[in-house]
Amino acid sequence: MTYELEQLGYKKQVCQKCGNTFWSIRERATCGDAPCDEYEFIGNPVTDKQYDLMGIQKQFKGFFADHGHTPIDRYPTLAKRWRNDVFLVGASIYDFQPWVTSGMVQPPANPLTIAQPSIRLNDVDNVGRTGRHMTCFTMGAHHAFNTEDNPVYWKNETLRYCHEFLVSIGINPEEITYIESWWKGGGNEGPSFEICAHGVELATLVFIQYATTKNGLKEIPLKIVDTGYGLERIAWVSQGTPTAYDATFEPVINKLTDLSGVELDREILSENARIAGMMDIEDISDLKLLRQKVADKLNLDPVKLKDATAPMEAIYIVADHTRCLSFMLADGIIPSNVKEGYLARLVLRRTIKYMNELKLNETLSDIMKIQLDFLSKTYPEIKDNKDYILNIANIEEERYHTTLNKGTNLIKRSIKKLKNEGKDSFPTDMLINFYDSQGIPPETVEKISEENNFNANIPDDFYTQIAAAHEEEPEDEYEKIELSYPKTKLAFYDDLSQRSFEAKVLGVEDSNKIILDQTIFYPEGGGQPSDKGYLKTKDGIIINIEYAEKVDDVVLHHVKEDDISKLDDIVDEVIYGEIDAAARDLLTRNHTATHLVISAAREVLGNHIWQAGAQKGIDKSRIDLSHYKRISYDELKEIERVANENVQANIPVSIKWYDRTEAERKYGFRLYQGGIVPGKNIRVVKIPGIDVEACAGTHCNRTGDVGVIKLLRTERVQDGVERLEYAVADSGITKIQENDKIIKDSSEVFGVDAEQLPKTCSRFFNEWKEQQKEIKALKKQLAEVQISTLTDNIEDVAGFNVLTQLLDVDAGGLREIALNIIENQKDADIVILLNGDGNIVAACNQRMIDAGMKMGDVLRDMGEILGGRGGGKPNLAQGAKMTNLDKLDEAFTLIKNQIGEL
Repeated sequence: MTYELEQLGYKKQVCQKCGNTFWSIRERATCGDAPCDEYEFIGNPVTDKQYDLMGIQKQFKGFFADHGHTPIDRYPTLAKRWRNDVFLVGASIYDFQPWVTSGMVQPPANPLTIAQPSIRLNDVDNVGRTGRHMTCFTMGAHHAFNTEDNPVYWKNETLRYCHEFLVSIGINPEEITYIESWWKGGGNEGPSFEICAHGVELATLVFIQYATTKNGLKEIPLKIVDTGYGLERIAWVSQGTPTAYDATFEPVINKLTDLSGVELDREILSENARIAGMMDIEDISDLKLLRQKVADKLNLDPVKLKDATAPMEAIYIVADHTRCLSFMLADGIIPSNVKEGYLARLVLRRTIKYMNELKLNETLSDIMKIQLDFLSKTYPEIKDNKDYILNIANIEEERYHTTLNKGTNLIKRSIKKLKNEGKDSFPTDMLINFYDSQGIPPETVEKISEENNFNANIPDDFYTQIAAAHEEEPEDEYEKIELSYPKTKLAFYDDLSQRSFEAKVLGVEDSNKIILDQTIFYPEGGGQPSDKGYLKTKDGIIINIEYAEKVDDVVLHHVKEDDISKLDDIVDEVIYGEIDAAARDLLTRNHTATHLVISAAREVLGNHIWQAGAQKGIDKSRIDLSHYKRISYDELKEIERVANENVQANIPVSIKWYDRTEAERKYGFRLYQGGIVPGKNIRVVKIPGIDVEACAGTHCNRTGDVGVIKLLRTERVQDGVERLEYAVADSGITKIQENDKIIKDSSEVFGVDAEQLPKTCSRFFNEWKEQQKEIKALKKQLAEVQISTLTDNIEDVAGFNVLTQLLDVDAGGLREIALNIIENQKDADIVILLNGDGNIVAACNQRMIDAGMKMGDVLRDMGEILGGRGGGKPNLAQGAKMTNLDKLDEAFTLIKNQIGEL
């Protein structure tokens, strides 16, 4: 493994500080990595030419292209475009998991090179403070995928490429060290090298060659060269700037300092980064220690140092976070309170937090525009999505401020509750619940807590904690069915028009599931329900099939309960099968319609539209779309128009099987609109010029076969997801006719033509509103008249003025009269009023409450006599269904006796 290093003049040595084995051309006592070696490059660039991030990215890809590697475009930072176990890309190897790394499919090129933006939020609270931590970084990589039949290159060549690249950009080879290590993760492991220079790690070379098993290491057939070069760090050492942020997005930082008036103290920043480089920053205690060490070194007061560095750190955080957001939003993440959207909103709201600390007058979209203009020079996809990103920024900032306003009362109530329980601070789980359930950020909790003399107790790594809890998709727990049958041939793919077939029975599972050697029953999947139908034995016995499901490669045909007894001695028999043709035809039309609806939605709403779920039906279907705001009526009508325009165009629907890599290369990840499709080969459904998706469902031959698409309604499923419901073909026509009948019937009610209906409805509604105002005014006058007579019925009970009365007014009138007497007239201490419908209101003043009476208790006690129930606050309670009015005197007497005992 180290032959190539020896050939390049490197010698094996042992670090006298950490004990690690490393390789270096010159004799040295330490391994070259912090904390064994200090940062030597700050203020002292290590290359003659200074590279910015875009420059080193171009240099990196160009070098490896010249050395036989195929440069490929970056993958989206949203990993769930092609895998369902993680949300975000954290390294370049994520791009090829699981399909390439498992050996199932070929890589897009071999060997290849890529500069992959990667997002890791596990150190989000350290960003801006250490000089090196970032939420988003660019991993330069060259990968080789080696098999026995195709050995591309392995360890020696990888080491040589790394050496030659670093030397090519001007790093002195005598300053480069290769530290031997071992990498382990994701069920694989292998030897690795950490490459350092001038005190900082610049790259890692990993050689994945083993599977981790309970019996030890097992050699794997596909051996992978997995490298990662920190391009931001390489730019940093080439420039010698105080922080990696200055080297990465200096133009953005300059504009932020101009807007905020913050001056960057390069002496403090440089010393902070040097000392941070010597520390393993894990939590806030490390950050506090870092601050103390910097203060000691510069002979400054730690508190004054913190005050001086906070604005500078905020500048770096805003610059870093807006870059991370730019990639997240451009790649289709919709901020929300779930999954990847949760992570995007976390970064977005932290950005606003630090903008507020900088007292910037600009909006989030103003600041985002600075970053977008900077990134657009290198990433055209960010430029293409600029308007959409700025739109989201505006909407999310407005939602953020709305959340803060709504959250104030909740926090105040929580403080009061905790104080009553004898607690003096918020538990962390309550703070996390505020953020997760209500969107209330910890800084808002802290502000309100200070105003109410309460300890917010915000963990310093709060955002790191919540990011870690949401970074991966939780695995669904289900009991896996173990089957030992050959793969079921899906005969419907040979001829989608086939409605009957013959097959051999291979077995019966769990007494009610038939396994055949082939089938035309479509098993439920991709939002399309399974076919129903029947099987017929050679003796003419009918076995009804209610449901078909696919487990791995085997289709299980679920038998109707009444027919289970007919399955004796059926194994090995060749039987006849037939599906419900009418249902299949409708499901087929609905499935093709789904593709047309989502493509129309993308055309109308924007390229960020992505399918978040779908369910096809016979009477109607639905599709869930990722979208950041409610779909308007006009947008809904335009989606319907575009979809039907494509139906009328009668476009042929193409269905073809592709090798997965070939399909991705040709069509991109938009293929997986309907979800991740497993397997080496995938079935691609293409409507030329309209839509292309990997899809296993049944489809029409031409779009015209759909007939008609009628959009029925839209609703918000959850934050960031909008649902469209629609009907097609005969069901669509039925819905149109039903709507026509509603209009016709409504027109007849008003006695006008349909065209006059909106105007007539508006007139009647306005007249009704005016009448309601008049009724309300009359009720108020009536209440005032009644109050003047009611006060004559007030009784003195043990020194309290008590009014109990049955009135002929509605529930609202009871409440208004009771409150008026208590709050305005102040003639009574307690008022209890009922009406003939069993509505009841009890109201009292503070004197009554101080004496021990609560109106909720009053209604509960009266309800035991009169029936019904009620509840409310100590001073006001309301109830209903107290209909045993013949016992009213008994109930009133009970309450008066209670008052008499106070």
